[in-house]
Parts: sequence; C-alpha cells; structure tokens
Amino acid sequence: MKNTFCALALLTTLGLIGCTSTGASGPNDAQGLPAAARAQFECADRNDNGHIDQSELVYLRQCGIGENLKCGEEQPVLEGRPPAGDFELGLRMIQVTDADADNRISIREFRAHCARLDRAHQD
Repeated sequence: MKNTFCALALLTTLGLIGCTSTGASGPNDAQGLPAAARAQFECADRNDNGHIDQSELVYLRQCGIGENLKCGEEQPVLEGRPPAGDFELGLRMIQVTDADADNRISIREFRAHCARLDRAHQD
C-alpha cells in the first residue's frame, strides 16, 4: 500500500511539473537562445522541421555547432574535412544533447546544450 501511494505521488508530481513532452516545438522553445545561436540551429535544420535530424548531422560543423564549441560564436571554416568526420561529430552531438532519446536535436535540447556550455565557459 505504501509503495502504491509513493508511486502515485511521484506520477502526480511529474505530471504537475511537466516532465512529459509532446515532441512538438512551440514558438517559445528558443526563448533565451541568443540570435546567433538560433541562426546556427536554423542553419543545420535544413528541412525546417524544428529538429536537427540524422540526415542533417553533416551540417553541424559547417554551421559552427560542436560538442565544445560555444553557441553563437563564429567558428573557422575547415576546408577539406571529410564528410564522415562531420557525421561522426553529429552522432556525438546527439549522444550529448538528445535528452528524449529520439535520435534528433530539438531547439529545446540545443538551448539546454548552449546553456550548459555557457556555464562551463564561465568557470
């Protein structure tokens, strides 16, 4: 009985604080994301569906997005990089950024990634 009550209380709490997601992007998802960082996300989101999908992973480096690259800062263009290397970078970005395990990066996940990097660069 006590375990049932604890489980019910946990589910109620999770529902109240909004730990569930519909997966849809809304207009406020990029709130707090600097314009330059939003432009980076939009650069990589070639099909404008609000997510960086696996087919778009090769564009992350071209758009200045990387695991340890500060969001919104212009990155040097690396000529002659093999596409396989850019795809590997994209796969790594999914590993560190994709919070809901849907194998793509939403604007919310990208915003969280940028906030994490901002905190790391301040230390």
